[in-house]
Amino acid sequence: MDYAANLALFLQEKTGSIFGEWDGRMTAAEQRALFGRFLGKGLLTINGEKETVEHWVKVCFGTDSDCNARVAWRDLK
Repeated sequence: MDYAANLALFLQEKTGSIFGEWDGRMTAAEQRALFGRFLGKGLLTINGEKETVEHWVKVCFGTDSDCNARVAWRDLK
């Protein structure tokens, strides 16, 4: 399965451009369908220009956020 193509189509649908940026939350099933794996609960940032997927979680009793994972599209398997 070509996850990079799926991500590009997802961004095209959500932002109108494959080079756009989308922030939001996804269920585990949606993440597995789109990325091929579950990154975790939290905020996801999909950046088409940098071709990265980032997973952000709240820390310090919800007053700060931390990037838990930053994955390049070509590394998704």
